[in-house]
Amino acid sequence: MADPSVGLSGDGEGRLQRCIRDLAALNALPSLCVGKDTEAAFAIVLEALPTALSCDLLYVKLPESPAREGGSLHGRALSEAQLAEIALVTAADADGASAQIFLEGGTFWCLEAEIPIGARRGRLVAGCGVPLDPSTDRILVRTAANIVGTILETANVLEGARRKDDFLAMLGHELRNPLAPITTAVELLARHPQVAREKQVIERHARHLTRLVDDLLDISRVSRGEVHLRKEHVTLASILERAIEMASALISRQGHELRVTDPGDVTLQGDPIRLGQVFGNLLTNAAKFTPPGGQIDVLVDRSPGRVQVTVRDTGCGIAREQRDRIFEPFVQADRERDALRGGLGLGLAIVKNLVQGHGGIISVQSEGKGRGAAFTVDLPAAARAEPPRELAKPEPLPSRSNVRVLVVDDNVDVAELLSEALQEQGFQTAVAYDGQDALDRWRGFRPHAGVLDVGLPDVDGYELAKTLRTEFGRNATLIAATGYGQPADRRRAAEAGFDCYLIKPVSVKELVIVLDEHVLSSGEDSSSSG
Repeated sequence: MADPSVGLSGDGEGRLQRCIRDLAALNALPSLCVGKDTEAAFAIVLEALPTALSCDLLYVKLPESPAREGGSLHGRALSEAQLAEIALVTAADADGASAQIFLEGGTFWCLEAEIPIGARRGRLVAGCGVPLDPSTDRILVRTAANIVGTILETANVLEGARRKDDFLAMLGHELRNPLAPITTAVELLARHPQVAREKQVIERHARHLTRLVDDLLDISRVSRGEVHLRKEHVTLASILERAIEMASALISRQGHELRVTDPGDVTLQGDPIRLGQVFGNLLTNAAKFTPPGGQIDVLVDRSPGRVQVTVRDTGCGIAREQRDRIFEPFVQADRERDALRGGLGLGLAIVKNLVQGHGGIISVQSEGKGRGAAFTVDLPAAARAEPPRELAKPEPLPSRSNVRVLVVDDNVDVAELLSEALQEQGFQTAVAYDGQDALDRWRGFRPHAGVLDVGLPDVDGYELAKTLRTEFGRNATLIAATGYGQPADRRRAAEAGFDCYLIKPVSVKELVIVLDEHVLSSGEDSSSSG
């Protein structure tokens, strides 16, 4: 048996003291790997273990296909030949067994342990140039293997979550592309009264699909922690008015009775758009899950420094076992019925995150199936709202007939329909389908404004904007049109020279407002873009 004073712990100190020291070093490993992906975590493990175990030889093999392996010898990375030699020696499954390994660097006494990574098993080999203590050193190696397994399994889970979020963001972006021409075409149909009913049907379902896409993007932002709230003093009355407007079409179609408590002069410090989304989502859910002819109540209660808003319905209710999970992503109270209504089970998860971002709490009560449900949002109240400022009457805008707009998009349907819609609003338009085409058209058309898709196939919209600014200056208004809406994307657009940033599908009404504000209100004429 080996001398108790030697081994992975070395000599010169008592075995127990060295064991405690090395275990403490091992327990610090997870903190070094927080937020790292699997590759980075593996690199940290390979670098830290030799010191934590006081070993001369380290070999780690992960159960992947093909297997990933690495290690070090006297502080230097193992060569391919050395890795192959150790893999051959340790091929037999001998968890915890000791072995001697003969390498070019000498003879090493080694201990092996399985690395548990979920249901799979990797291998850890630690060796020293002196005989090992079969008790203390074995504990250290097994402890190290367990810690490494936990680190790598956690990194795998987090990496999977990141990939899911990336997929959701990309899916949302890609779904916006076909939505854009649909939405624009619906707005163009408004000039044909004979297809009014068909227009309403298409518009309703396009809005539904747009909302699903927005939910996908929102849950991705929530997972990444990228939901930014623009807080300001806002009245609860205006928030509820916005929410009711969002849900009114569905409430009316279902024949529900909506009763709203007077919110009085309650003021909140919050993001009016996001708070409107919170209560609009709750009202929409209440309308969806309440049989036709039901009743929906919006109740407002005040307490010192707080306000509670409850959305209560007489709908299908929530089973007891579902209440605890109702705010989790992709959870739906009734899968079969939800599938008929449409939805991804993301709305309440987004609502919970937005409420918490405002310093609030959301809860749900239901006596069970068929007994209705009540969602209560508890928010901090703010000081009294500032009195509204009187707005000066706007000056009449000059004619749009002299304003030239270039629409650039590689999707032909999007470009042509948006161009046609702007013509209907009185603008002169031209279209281009890629970056080089846009530059050529710009030189001849001399537009006052350009609506540029940032995802062009040859030169992306950001580079195109920089080129336009370099060649033509800042006289023309540049508007970015994209399916991405992250703060980083907006900053990148501003740095490239864009004046405005619109999310696809671009609303013709919103685009016209932007053009009126940036081109007509500024008094630009046909010479301003040259």
